[in-house]
Amino acid sequence: MRLENVLHLVNCHTEGVVCDVVVGGLPKIPGDTVLAQKKYFEQHLDHLRTMLCLEPRANKIRSVNVLVPTANPDAQFGFLILETTEIVEMSGGNIISVATVLLETGMVPMHEPVTEFGLETAAGLVPVRCRCKDGKVLDVTFTNQPAFVLIRDALIQVPHLGELRVDVAWGGMWYLIVDAEDVGLKLGPAEHEDVVRLGELIKAAARDKLDVSHPTSPEFAASIQCTLFAGPLSRDELGTLRSKNAVVVSPGWIDRCPCGTGTSARLALMHARGDIAEGELFVHESLIGTKFSSRVVDTTSVADIPAVIPEVTGRAWITGTSQVGVHPDDPFPNGFSMETLADGSVLTNL
Repeated sequence: MRLENVLHLVNCHTEGVVCDVVVGGLPKIPGDTVLAQKKYFEQHLDHLRTMLCLEPRANKIRSVNVLVPTANPDAQFGFLILETTEIVEMSGGNIISVATVLLETGMVPMHEPVTEFGLETAAGLVPVRCRCKDGKVLDVTFTNQPAFVLIRDALIQVPHLGELRVDVAWGGMWYLIVDAEDVGLKLGPAEHEDVVRLGELIKAAARDKLDVSHPTSPEFAASIQCTLFAGPLSRDELGTLRSKNAVVVSPGWIDRCPCGTGTSARLALMHARGDIAEGELFVHESLIGTKFSSRVVDTTSVADIPAVIPEVTGRAWITGTSQVGVHPDDPFPNGFSMETLADGSVLTNL
């Protein structure tokens, strides 16, 4: 078996979404911070992202995490979050998988009943608290970087839909938040094709009109990254605040988990609207019925913008291990998508 550039992965999912973790085989990635390592990876190693995230070795409905060393004394590891179209600053689903993999493989010592440590992301340090029993991580709670609302109640024109009210919030990525009822969605699995179509349509319209930039970290993404369809808020028989949501990720797939950075962005919007009190429990449900529990644990500001500190809890499971490499005469060494095939840029050996 002649394979080059072999990478070693632990396969994992968080509440249904694939969040694999690369644990070996990568070249040295220079940089004093994970953000600097992200920039280096984008400039010099992006072929590894496309190899890992695109066909024929993968598909668009996944993320791949790359463990990197950290100089932060409060972090055990750093990691980069590779997705189909970009490397993102932060992802809650991925941090839950990474923490689970590190503990269950012994890369970080597990202490039952609770293990606490830090992970450095491109967005900054994220502390995690992991409940553990009999060698299994029962759940992971992470305290996110500040989340805030950048744009409230903007009106945009969307082809075929007309005028639509939207909000834009940062939760570690930029989210365009749309009330699902405004576009006729009930957020059931049978609607998945409509959710993707509408999410990409509305995002394209919003990008044409709404400019985004992080007020203190302009090096973060400078465009809307995901559409979050927010279901109506309700309270269950115990008085707990709950809601469904669906997050559409480019180039057109639905996050299977309730989305940790999306939950953080929505908490910021709910708090700004007065819909949730500090410390109050909020259960966020995905399109497939999996759940994150969350709360606002503190308030702060980013520049002069009011912000919240979100706390999100979810579960992950290791599903296997794998190795990925490239045969010397493989016509798709860097992977492909239908979008990249359109310009012929990957047809190197056909």
